[in-house]
Amino acid sequence: MESSFVALRQRLDDLAPPEARDWLNQFLAGQEKAFSPRPFYYAFSGATRRFPKLPVPDFAPRNWTIDQLARTVLLLSLVEQHPETFLATYRTLLETADMRESIALYAALPFLPEAEALVPLAREGLRSNIVDVFDAIALDNPFPAEHFDEEGWNQMILKSIFIRRPVHRILGIEARANAALAQSLSDLAHERWAANRSVPPELWRSCQGQITPAIAADLPRILDTQEPGQRTAATLLIATDTSGLLAPFRSRVADLLPEIEAGRLTWISLGQELESGVSA
Repeated sequence: MESSFVALRQRLDDLAPPEARDWLNQFLAGQEKAFSPRPFYYAFSGATRRFPKLPVPDFAPRNWTIDQLARTVLLLSLVEQHPETFLATYRTLLETADMRESIALYAALPFLPEAEALVPLAREGLRSNIVDVFDAIALDNPFPAEHFDEEGWNQMILKSIFIRRPVHRILGIEARANAALAQSLSDLAHERWAANRSVPPELWRSCQGQITPAIAADLPRILDTQEPGQRTAATLLIATDTSGLLAPFRSRVADLLPEIEAGRLTWISLGQELESGVSA
């Protein structure tokens, strides 16, 4: 945690206006002597008044802003200076957070201690009907893949598909594929087809390596649709299939298989094209 704190604070120092940097240094020096909850809450809430809401350039995770980085530095300062107060303070912040504060709290999860205690809070956050809050947990964030159990992971993926979030930005998705999720996704696809609704092509990504006869039976329908990305998704399943169940379909995608073998066509490239609105 100390290395994260030092690195993120240095990055913030490089980006922050001088007056904001001076305020932060003064505040942290005071908090180091004795933690006082109310000033900390005010500092966390007031970060947007001192630090700009501009993107942090060349930074992973992506889509962070400077004020969000400042809030993360404040959280990590608490971990460094008064670790015994961290968890209770984090919970209190979540209870009163507005949207931008919630995004900062959830996006910071990979840098925070006590992951086991934070998992229930993260899963509760995924219930939010605010897409940006959901995205802060589900997208570009290694915390779910590293700490969620199978049930929590599967629920997150299913909601991501249901609300049409960009699955290619979910970290660890191949490693966390499982038979129960593949079956649930196949069931979801059938429900949508029965209601004459489209099926997001990225739904099939978590079926990779989990091919069953039932999923194989879906391939003709996926291949025959004219919806953008569907044929590409089917080809990616076919190219990586080790069960042999999809071998009969290889001739139908012979034109795309070399693109996959050359690394020019991947789930990530498909997801990026879909997210940008380019037909795949």
